[in-house]
Amino acid sequence: MKNCTKSIVIALIAILCSGGAYADHLTGKFLFAARLDGAQEVPSVTTNALGLAYLQLNATRDTLCFEMTATGLSGSITGIHIHQGAMGVSGPVVLNLATYLSGNRIKGTVTGASLSPAFLSTLFAGNFYLNVHTAANANGEIRGQILPEEDKGMAVMLNGANEVPAVMTSATGLGFFMLHQHKGRLSFTIVADGLSGAITGAHLHKAVAGQSGGVVQDLTPFISGNRITGSVDPTAYLGALLGDSLYVNLHTSANPNGEIRGQLMMQPYLHFDAGLDTAQETTPVTGTGMEIGNAVLRLNYTFDTLWYDAQFNGLTGAINAAHFHLGGVNVGGGVVQGIPSPDINGNVISGMLTGASITDSFLRHLLEGNIYLNVHTTANANGEVRGQVYRTLREGYVYHINGAQEVPQTNSSASGTGMVSIDRGQTNAHYMMVVDGLTGYSAAHFHNNVAGQNGGVLYDLSSKYSNGGISGYWLDNEPTTPFSAAMSNKFRKDSVYVNFHTTANANGEIRGNVSRKLCVDIPQSVNSLGNISIITNLYPNPAFTTATLDISSSAQTQATIAMYDVMGRMVWTTERKLAYGNSRITIPLNNVNTGIYSIQIRNETGQVSLKLVKQ
Repeated sequence: MKNCTKSIVIALIAILCSGGAYADHLTGKFLFAARLDGAQEVPSVTTNALGLAYLQLNATRDTLCFEMTATGLSGSITGIHIHQGAMGVSGPVVLNLATYLSGNRIKGTVTGASLSPAFLSTLFAGNFYLNVHTAANANGEIRGQILPEEDKGMAVMLNGANEVPAVMTSATGLGFFMLHQHKGRLSFTIVADGLSGAITGAHLHKAVAGQSGGVVQDLTPFISGNRITGSVDPTAYLGALLGDSLYVNLHTSANPNGEIRGQLMMQPYLHFDAGLDTAQETTPVTGTGMEIGNAVLRLNYTFDTLWYDAQFNGLTGAINAAHFHLGGVNVGGGVVQGIPSPDINGNVISGMLTGASITDSFLRHLLEGNIYLNVHTTANANGEVRGQVYRTLREGYVYHINGAQEVPQTNSSASGTGMVSIDRGQTNAHYMMVVDGLTGYSAAHFHNNVAGQNGGVLYDLSSKYSNGGISGYWLDNEPTTPFSAAMSNKFRKDSVYVNFHTTANANGEIRGNVSRKLCVDIPQSVNSLGNISIITNLYPNPAFTTATLDISSSAQTQATIAMYDVMGRMVWTTERKLAYGNSRITIPLNNVNTGIYSIQIRNETGQVSLKLVKQ
């Protein structure tokens, strides 16, 4: 029974440290978001106007989908651009989005040469902003920094040389700290090896590298042998953390002022980490069960160099080999990247992958959480400690909001844009949305059900509404409706929608079905061809070589579908018998010039017009 209990405890530690059971929801996409207001303009603009934009980048980084809705502007949008510049800095236009403009909304897709390595590197670094111009504010009325949805990772190398004064010791340590996006939680794992004795204390101190400072956080309660793992609330010293002015210090009896130390620093990388132990191995392990490791990976923003570092303690012997394998939690898989022997130095691994070693396939599996690090010894040739590698980038979901998604549909002309991101541990959700044109406002909620069906309230957003916008975090420590893995699962299954209620539409005026699909289409409102109702969906829009027109009709009818340029000249047409139910028409665009076109659907009793942009 003792051995059984010990195994259960070790397994639980492995799950908590590695996130193994909690990060099975990740995909290879990237989500960026910008919340626009006048305060971010340079100089600032006094306005109640708001905007929200999301940008989705696919795993191979060759397609960028985006949508934005603005509300409360002083007048019509006269221009909209992506500029290069950090927060508070004005910069040049790098992408003109005016082509995609429709009222107070843009929606489109960028591919090809526009997504250069330099563009993507700047995007991941958070050095682009979106600027919306009006006649009253020609330089910009609302602006928003485009930022990746991520929790910030920090790799921390601990040694005696970092102590003040320096300590002569061969001991080393590796820490991984993660500041959650809501900034109310700092999680951490530290593994040390070669210390002169047991760790007697561990603290966060406030000081820059090379200086000593006072304790701001006691980490001693989180010590378990040579591993320190847990989470704390960093609110009291958040400024120091964001300003690279915190260090972690490990104390021993021989070195009561600190034996090894490391600085916490915000770093311009995409971060991954893995907590390693015997419990994650899929074959039997010979040892005490207390063999442990910690690994940190840093990927540059040009996606061509991946640095890896790892620290181990308590292994049965020297490390014979280490590899990155393909496989999910509790799944054994083949080697996808080997670690060269020179990168292994005792209980420390440090090296890098670059060039052809970093394939799109490897990166996609890494982003999806399907890569694990396996470390082999003589006693355990199949692997002594293993850890699943997980990213700090959050999983993204997006949605368009309009009356067409209500059940039954409404004829509201209001619309909006929204996004949700969920952390890898599925402990919280970040939500933002902006709507324009509502007849009023009475309440808003996340509801539980798939598109086309109504469901009960999951989470009340009503009090978060201000000037057409809602934003906040749904946390796991909320007293009434805590966020959980079960809630995350509903988002993962596209079983959540947001609903905006008004006095005129008490059951909901506009609704958005949350999806993690790339390039989500805008559900179209009901239109009429005489006494026949049709629902149309024209996509992609803008389009390149072809566009697809889906029509759902309440009855059979003979229809003409034609495309006209801005001069009113017909450039394409077809005759179709629309079936009761769904029909699909492919519109060829290879021989059509770039520009804006009108797609007209006509029968004997009515006509419906749609706008199409050819890129």
